[in-house]
Amino acid sequence: MKTKFIVATALFGITALFRIGLVYADEEASENEQKIAITEMPTIVQQTIQDNLAGGTVTETAKETKEGRTYYEAKVQRAGGEEIEIKVDPDGKLISAGKEQESGEKDEEDND
Repeated sequence: MKTKFIVATALFGITALFRIGLVYADEEASENEQKIAITEMPTIVQQTIQDNLAGGTVTETAKETKEGRTYYEAKVQRAGGEEIEIKVDPDGKLISAGKEQESGEKDEEDND
């Protein structure tokens, strides 16, 4: 009986630590992304996003820093319902424009 209590307590503790770790990892990942208005982006970045809308509408914008590199991103809803993400560096160069994959990788349409 005492062994069951110890095992149950240990499992509860391990589960709690695992959940704390997941919350911390999620907070760390989101610390690098800051929601901003498109008007807060550099003009050249705004222009690159506008040039790649292809008839879509911007639904969300953010500034993100990952591995010491800053870039801007815009989520776009296209006329057919397709949602894409456009990433642009601070100098206005298009990094990617395409569907966001579950793994975090993009199905890139343009990389120039």
